[in-house]
Amino acid sequence: MGAQSHTNTGAVSMSSHAHHRVLYLLRYYPTLSETFVYEEIRELRRQGHEVTIASLGAREDGRGHPDHPTPDRLAIPRRPLVGKLSPASTGGRFLREHQRPKDAARLPWIRQKAASFDRIHVHFAGEAAEFAHAIWLDRKIPYSVTVHASDLFKPRPSLATVLKSAAAVLTISEYNQIALRKLGLDAQVVHCGPRLADWDLAPAPPGPLSVLSVGRNVPKKGFDLLLQAWESSKVANREGTLTIIGDLKKTNLPSGVRVLGPCSPQDVRQAMEAANLFVLACRRAPDGDMDGIPLAIMEALAASRAVISTRISGIPELINDEVGWLVSPDQVEEFAKTLNEAENTRTRTEKGKKGTNRLMSRQFTLKHQVEGLISTWIDT
Repeated sequence: MGAQSHTNTGAVSMSSHAHHRVLYLLRYYPTLSETFVYEEIRELRRQGHEVTIASLGAREDGRGHPDHPTPDRLAIPRRPLVGKLSPASTGGRFLREHQRPKDAARLPWIRQKAASFDRIHVHFAGEAAEFAHAIWLDRKIPYSVTVHASDLFKPRPSLATVLKSAAAVLTISEYNQIALRKLGLDAQVVHCGPRLADWDLAPAPPGPLSVLSVGRNVPKKGFDLLLQAWESSKVANREGTLTIIGDLKKTNLPSGVRVLGPCSPQDVRQAMEAANLFVLACRRAPDGDMDGIPLAIMEALAASRAVISTRISGIPELINDEVGWLVSPDQVEEFAKTLNEAENTRTRTEKGKKGTNRLMSRQFTLKHQVEGLISTWIDT
């Protein structure tokens, strides 16, 4: 596979006429944190490809998610009868080395359903990718994997085995590509990105700083650092506000801070429209996990909002001085100083105006995401 981002999509436009029947094997469905997967599936279907979803489980935050593509979904039973009395296959033995026996026992059912598809695609090189590899061992159905963040920075023991047998390995940043290369694994960089038309919002409101941050309350998102920086910056004393969409506790918050809890994509768009700055204090967690390039940052740029984030992982591949500010991770005072600087309306607005061009020039859009994925299928 190539080792560079897609910059020439001529071959892709020719390949768009090819018809693919793809099984999307997902670890969780639905979940609020994987909008980039659902938009990819929706766009593939719009282009005429047959995409069916099969998930190993669901997350609580996915209940009531209004934006996931529900049609053509296979519900994998927890205890299927298919293959229960059959002798263990090569794929089954592999799964039993990496998953609980009761989970590995689902393989015959999934394998039977997968037989009617041309290929399998998986996001994240985790449990679902192990199932794809097991199906390949038994039926030689080609599979591709998109590597994101936790699957690389907190890898499962199966990582190398699963990716070496994949027909195509994609990853979302050059940082990840280099990390995979150090493991002896080649990957094609295909950025994720938003559908730009969905984020054609009204101009950022003027006036006091109105900050938005979005993410799960996990150490790598750095919400504790953000709250400390907020207090230290004294922005709240100048009528600034900070809105956090995520599962943080809503008690003992600093002045000017409100927590909305997990929200639907529509609610996130509404909150982004009310904001004039987006922040995400990403950091490396104690267990080694960290973000790749969060989609929420891309959505902020698509909405013409300036961004403050950190110099970690692939984030500097997208955020630069033209569209925002980068600070060192875990540096409260530096973050606070940057919040103060972002109070300058003119500077903030000028940076925000350049967000969409930055996404397009660096190919962080849904269009490029889907084109890049399809081009790897054509080659395999």
